[in-house]
Amino acid sequence: MDHRIPTRRVPVTYWTVDQGQAHGQIFLGLDPTGDRHQTVLARLNSPSRFIPMASSPDGRIELINRTRLLRLAPGPEVSRGDVYAHGGTPSREEDVEVWLIDGSSVRGHLWMPLERPTQRLSDFLDRKGSDWLVLRVATGLQLVNGAAVARWVPMPAVDAPLTSRGSRISEVSPVP
Repeated sequence: MDHRIPTRRVPVTYWTVDQGQAHGQIFLGLDPTGDRHQTVLARLNSPSRFIPMASSPDGRIELINRTRLLRLAPGPEVSRGDVYAHGGTPSREEDVEVWLIDGSSVRGHLWMPLERPTQRLSDFLDRKGSDWLVLRVATGLQLVNGAAVARWVPMPAVDAPLTSRGSRISEVSPVP
């Protein structure tokens, strides 16, 4: 009996709690109608406990426990549309540094789909919980396991004024 499901392989570099950095190919589901294929982000956020990964030179397939993955970077040839569905949804990016439970850190721009224009970084992260999140870094994209994050550090904007709290309050509500 054949239990294969139509998939395509996408090259990735991934980091685990136990193994450190490794290279492989993640399997993404194909939509039989051809309208919409699974993205890497959707695959990582699926309820499956194990992620099938071709991670050896001989093509052997391993089942990686999703909770043991820290982060994942798609290969440079992978299109952004294959990584996450970004079209049509209002969004913004926040410059952050992410510290993971293994002591490593990554700095980049966190992609945040907006539910409302005044959405704060903390609101977004609280709502996402242990979901995987998209981080745009200098070398491309990385996906970060929300369950493996020890802390998020928002980085100040380059053009943000460096003034004291008192002077900012007086600018907003002048004293008569």
